[in-house]
Amino acid sequence: MQERLPKQSTPPFSWGLNGASFAPLEASFDGISWRRTVAYSFDMFVLFAIFISLQTLNLLTFLTLSALFSFLWPALLFVLYNTVMIGGRGSATLGMRLMELKSVNHQGNEPSYLQAFVLLVLFYLSVSFTLGCVLLVALFNNKGRCLHDIVTGIFIVNADPSPAKP
Repeated sequence: MQERLPKQSTPPFSWGLNGASFAPLEASFDGISWRRTVAYSFDMFVLFAIFISLQTLNLLTFLTLSALFSFLWPALLFVLYNTVMIGGRGSATLGMRLMELKSVNHQGNEPSYLQAFVLLVLFYLSVSFTLGCVLLVALFNNKGRCLHDIVTGIFIVNADPSPAKP
C-alpha cells in the first residue's frame, strides 16, 4: 500500500538567489572597489562621532548610562546603523550615498531588513576572524563582490550607472 502525500502548497523560503533575473549594466560596477572603501571609511567616521556623542552624554549624566554602554553595545550600534540604512529606503548607508552607491538583491530590488542584517553580521564576523583578509575576495571578482555579498545575494552597484563618460 502506497500512501500519497499531499503536494507542498507553500514554496520554500528563498533569498531569491536566481541570478538570471538581475542583469545589471557593466557600468554599474565601474570603480566599485575604491568607492566601497571610501564609503566604509566615511561610515566609520560617522559611527565614531555617534559613539563619542553618546560617551559625552554618559559623562554629562554622571555615568548613569554606563550600564547601557558595555563592550557589546558599540557592535550593536554598527550593525543597527548598517541594517537600518541598507535595509531601508534608498538601500545605502551615508557613506554609500556620498559615493553614489546602493545595494540591490538578485532581483534588482532593495534588500530586506533581514538580508541587510545577515549581510552585516557576516561582514563583521568574517572580518574579525580573518583580520580583514576575507575582503581580498573582492579583488578577484569582476563585480567587486565580497564573500558576504555573495552569500547573501546582494550586489553593491553605482546608484546612477551611466555608460561611457566622454
